[in-house]
Amino acid sequence: MDKIKNHLYLNMFFGTIGIILVGVGALKYQVVMNDIEGYIIAYAGFILTAGYINYLEKKAGISNKIIWIKAGISIVLFLIISFILYLYPYPF
Repeated sequence: MDKIKNHLYLNMFFGTIGIILVGVGALKYQVVMNDIEGYIIAYAGFILTAGYINYLEKKAGISNKIIWIKAGISIVLFLIISFILYLYPYPF
């Protein structure tokens, strides 16, 4: 049982990293291309995907406390990475 739960948390971790990268990619696209329609579509997809992942985590039996902690950490990481990429859009 404990091994199954650890595997579930590992998948949750990778899913969270993936959704953060999608959001950062959408932000980077908006900064580089300055395309408002693409920005809206990218963030609508980001929000819908994040909502679906949240739904799947609840269906998998992950407690609400862990889901909220994960969401808070995800938001903070997204804001930090986004701020860094916004300040330095062309690092190389």
